Amino acid sequence: MSDPSASQLDPDAALVAAIDAAAGPSMAAPDDREAQERLWRAVFALNKWIFIARGTDDQPTPFAAATDQGPAIFAFSTPQRAQDAAAGFGIPKEEVDRLLAVPLPDAAGWVASYAEAGVESMVFDVPVIGAMAPLANLAAMAVWIQQHPEG
Repeated sequence: MSDPSASQLDPDAALVAAIDAAAGPSMAAPDDREAQERLWRAVFALNKWIFIARGTDDQPTPFAAATDQGPAIFAFSTPQRAQDAAAGFGIPKEEVDRLLAVPLPDAAGWVASYAEAGVESMVFDVPVIGAMAPLANLAAMAVWIQQHPEG
């Protein structure tokens, strides 16, 4: 989906609050498996991930850029976070509102497919959070989370 209205893409505020609450402990302790799992469970609880749209309207692609860990796709929880990041990345003002919304759980596999193009990771909610996951792990995380609901 390209150029949807931002208000149509806003997730439930409780889902975003859960991501934000899990982000602090996750970023403070990157080797803490439980903290990482809480963050990524919250990220995967969204109905869709938002991406900054690049390319044409007929064939939009997610924004990707070089990071210290290699090429990365940037995904977001909210349209506002995507638009703020787009502006921060220097995307022209008239293009910061171009967004893609990809439903979960399909979004994980879709993003992971960009590994074939040389993308190595996905960064989530930069600069607010900036959690990173290797693309090779995304689809597996989606399956694991579906098969192991919190109980």
